[in-house]
Amino acid sequence: MGVAHNQPAKLAAFEAHYKSDAGPSPMWVFGWPDDKNETMKMGVSVPGGLSFLVHHDFKTPVPGLDQFPRQDRPPVAASYFFFRLMVGLGFAQLFLLILVGFCDWRGALERFPWLLRAMVVSVVGPFIANEAGWIAAEVGRQPWTVYGLLRTSDSLSKSVAAGQVLGSIIGFGLVYLFLFIVWVYVLGDKIRRGPDTSGMES
Repeated sequence: MGVAHNQPAKLAAFEAHYKSDAGPSPMWVFGWPDDKNETMKMGVSVPGGLSFLVHHDFKTPVPGLDQFPRQDRPPVAASYFFFRLMVGLGFAQLFLLILVGFCDWRGALERFPWLLRAMVVSVVGPFIANEAGWIAAEVGRQPWTVYGLLRTSDSLSKSVAAGQVLGSIIGFGLVYLFLFIVWVYVLGDKIRRGPDTSGMES
């Protein structure tokens, strides 16, 4: 697992792994990270799961955030939740694919209109997962631009004002929002029209 070796603080933030363990490190399936008390609340974990992902065994401990100075730790909540949003959407897409494939194999796909609607809505899933993964990766790397070498605070341009950066982000966001609306309209129109079968007539 590359992130465990190259950016261990990011991995600890992804898993809200606040304190290093003397034994196996658990993997949290879901839960609520409590930054104030540096613990997880209302969660479900797999004992030794994080140890297995990193070391391929259920016994070797994984370094927690307490192994890093506070000024070198990334924001935990954002890293944790966006990472799980990405993974959760990925598994949801996989489950939907298996379900649709099974129903189609049984010749019963048309009997479940809700499933057909879910397939239409699911096209936005990969886009959201991609953005969530990007946010998790960038937030989890903080406070570094180049991990362990260059801090974000030292790599900011002094000639570009914060308002200019915000303006460019809003501008790009509006352009991509417009393109997304056009894409949804064109895709919906294609779906409503159905496939062109004129050339298939004998």
